[in-house]
Amino acid sequence: ISNSYDKLQRMVGLTEIKSIIDQIISSQKMNKLRREIGLDVTGISKHMIFTGNPGSAKTTVARLLTSILYEEKVIDRNRFVECGRQDLVGRYVGWTAKQVEEQFRKAMGGILFIDEAYSLVEREGLYGDEAIITIVQMMENYRDDVIVIFAGYPDKMERFLEKNEGLRSRIAFHVDFPDYNVEELCDILKLMSREKDIFSTKR
Repeated sequence: ISNSYDKLQRMVGLTEIKSIIDQIISSQKMNKLRREIGLDVTGISKHMIFTGNPGSAKTTVARLLTSILYEEKVIDRNRFVECGRQDLVGRYVGWTAKQVEEQFRKAMGGILFIDEAYSLVEREGLYGDEAIITIVQMMENYRDDVIVIFAGYPDKMERFLEKNEGLRSRIAFHVDFPDYNVEELCDILKLMSREKDIFSTKR
């Protein structure tokens, strides 16, 4: 068991999320094995969507998943590249496609985490549609080298998927992060306190 996997299991709550992450790890390891023994994996998607409100641990889990997949030798690099609309949409004609490909190149061998992905389609014009078309193309071009995780609010992410069927068909896993309840928030505070030794009486 990897160190990052142990960290994930120690996180407060997220019972269903941890179960889905186990499925993702098993699936990715199986895909790697199929590729190594020469079986066709062309039609097998490995990209994901993480939905949930701010503070529901989407980014934290995505970072840990990156480390887990690296430690399990599923991906080549422990590389987590986080980006948003400002990193993907250019100001002028011809800039957007280059910016999108630049982010994919940065994430080579690892995971590209596109936060608030729906913002690409929420604003009219400004090359958002071009960004989505290019992302779908890059997901195909870099299918063996980059895993993409789209993240954002549940309802907005559904509308985002409706904008391009090519996106939906390339998503293998949809992970929905619930809000923490009061008891879990208290447990998180206690855990943080222990880790930082806030309430220690030692001087």
